[in-house]
Amino acid sequence: MAIWALDLSHVSYAITGFFVAYSIYYLILFAATCRTKKTTSDTSNKTKFLVLIPAHNEEAVIGDICSDLLNQIYPRDLYRVIVVADNCTDGTARVVKSFGQEVLICAERRSEVKGKGAALDFALDNMRRLVDGFEPDYVVVFDADNRVPNDFLSSLSSNAKGFAAIQCNVKTKNPNSSWIARASHYEGLVFQRLWQCGKDRLGLCAALEGTGEAIRYDVISRLKFGNSLTDDLDLTVRLAKEGIRVRYLQHPCTFDEKPDDVMIEVKRRIRWATGHFQTFFHNGPALLKKPSRLTLDAFFYFTNMISPLILMVSWTATILVSFGVAKTVVLPPALTIALALIIFPILVTVSWMEGDNGFLRNLPLFYALTALWLIAAPAGLVKSVFGCGSWDRTPHKFTSGKIGVVQGSLAASPVAAPSTTIKTCDEKWLKVTPSFECHCRAAWIGDFGRKMGVRADGYEGPRIGLSDISCLNVIGINVTTAYVLLLR
Repeated sequence: MAIWALDLSHVSYAITGFFVAYSIYYLILFAATCRTKKTTSDTSNKTKFLVLIPAHNEEAVIGDICSDLLNQIYPRDLYRVIVVADNCTDGTARVVKSFGQEVLICAERRSEVKGKGAALDFALDNMRRLVDGFEPDYVVVFDADNRVPNDFLSSLSSNAKGFAAIQCNVKTKNPNSSWIARASHYEGLVFQRLWQCGKDRLGLCAALEGTGEAIRYDVISRLKFGNSLTDDLDLTVRLAKEGIRVRYLQHPCTFDEKPDDVMIEVKRRIRWATGHFQTFFHNGPALLKKPSRLTLDAFFYFTNMISPLILMVSWTATILVSFGVAKTVVLPPALTIALALIIFPILVTVSWMEGDNGFLRNLPLFYALTALWLIAAPAGLVKSVFGCGSWDRTPHKFTSGKIGVVQGSLAASPVAAPSTTIKTCDEKWLKVTPSFECHCRAAWIGDFGRKMGVRADGYEGPRIGLSDISCLNVIGINVTTAYVLLLR
């Protein structure tokens, strides 16, 4: 007597097809990022920047980035910095005001509306009052915990070239503070070089990351930042809908702090996932109504977040097959081997290309961190469907000395930490603590440059927001491979 079994052949084909498509996409990105790109720059330094820093209870770290920006090797009359002390209950505003500099303005905001985007739009709406007479060309955004090399604005000015939207390289400030931070360092490194750089060289739209981004003032004053849970993704999609491409710059770069606590990281990723699905439900269909290279690529970006859900379907199918409740098709062994081997060498090679040969020994940490999306994605989907997502501040605590001090510059901030002096990639002085560590090739200049990935030749090639999600596909392909092998 035949035993009835559910036929899951179509499910197997769909799952495998999804990750085959991703493998091909990653190969194309990898090929693009390996190409040498010659760039030209304008060193006249005439671009005017309005720098915005939203800060909610960031007393511990806000002094560092203020000091970094005050010590930029850039004409003082060409930039202004506005720190938005957003519903702060600590001494954030006091620290900012203690600098007493005309180019640094503290704007205190009190509102029941919480969120980074709301704070940024507050600064834009009140710009005339806060920096009267200053007409910026670009609006630059940093998170309060960032560290900024002293050549950031000059390099950005040289490479902006009038682009409507720019995302600069984002690296990890505290790669050795915990296993989470170290794994985040590699996750971000792969994302910057493979995803961001590759897409830019293919003429596609890079992703805004919420920090280290620069948007032309005439564009952002019209579109605004918005106040979604993932304002960076929301703005990226809205730009794509208008045919505006986000460009990616390997240099300059900013250094972003990563959490050390697992629960903080999980909550952060659930917020990203919730915002990701909310943005998809709100903007996804509109991207397909006017198909173009930018809108279709932006729509494809949304598929990153469904990878964990596909994995869960594959696991469920595997369990059903193992108990004889279901049956499926046996896929060719060559396809199984290809899925297992394509992505992993790419990740190792990309890490090596970035001057870091420590990826292999940190592989378990990389996978452990990426696996958090298996919790965050389903939780984010549920929260987005039921409309219960909320913005929560990620606590910051690390200071890393004073960056960007040059001879004749301002005195050190009262909150600056002890530091050692070394050189940046373009021979300008940079100060950091000696705690950064990473094994890199000799092609990188200076201790900080070698450890954090600043190229000696200014090479134009390469958090969280949502940038880390793409690495989930590594797990997807390997788990799918195991699933296919099990079915055999």
